[in-house]
Amino acid sequence: MPILDASELLSDPDFCQTITITRTTQTVSEQGEAQNEEFEMLVVAVCVPIRSAELQRLPDAERLAGGVTVYSQTPLFAGDGAIGADILTVNERQFTVVSIEDWTPFGAGFTVARCALLPLQND
Repeated sequence: MPILDASELLSDPDFCQTITITRTTQTVSEQGEAQNEEFEMLVVAVCVPIRSAELQRLPDAERLAGGVTVYSQTPLFAGDGAIGADILTVNERQFTVVSIEDWTPFGAGFTVARCALLPLQND
């Protein structure tokens, strides 16, 4: 178990920013129809660009799959049963949570979310 408590650093206003989480929950009505409910919340988190290892080297080009890594004390979801994957708005761009890691050993209740850039077009 790590000895370092990074919660002070991850809570430092010099590193943090306010992001918007859009969370979708799904319930089933009495008629058996799925009903989605969205709600937004503002949270403080540390957001950093993805690592250079995320560079995809393809035969015809190289491209960086856009994304961010988010460190937060607010629980985030990558899709779990009735809760859909969270959509994060960071610097006016939207990302979807792809995976979650528990960072509790490094500070009280911290999680790390790997997020992928949402497409710019609506399908």
